Amino acid sequence: MAKIKCHAVSCSSDIDMDTRKLYIWGGMEHARWLPETVGEAKKRIMHCRNKENKCIVCDAQIHEVIITRTEKTRKQLLG
Repeated sequence: MAKIKCHAVSCSSDIDMDTRKLYIWGGMEHARWLPETVGEAKKRIMHCRNKENKCIVCDAQIHEVIITRTEKTRKQLLG
């Protein structure tokens, strides 16, 4: 089956470290998918630090995510 590898960035939007407020984001301007590389994830963190939130304390972390499909894709079925 197909494996999809991407990188999610997690951070708390405020200084309160309550895990219920932790969110995972991947959007940057009009792009709303998760970054494929660590470098792209770091670029999005820097963009957020410099332009969007400007948090006093940034606790962003990068997490590697691997999703394994359980069903064949249409391309796999046709090919």
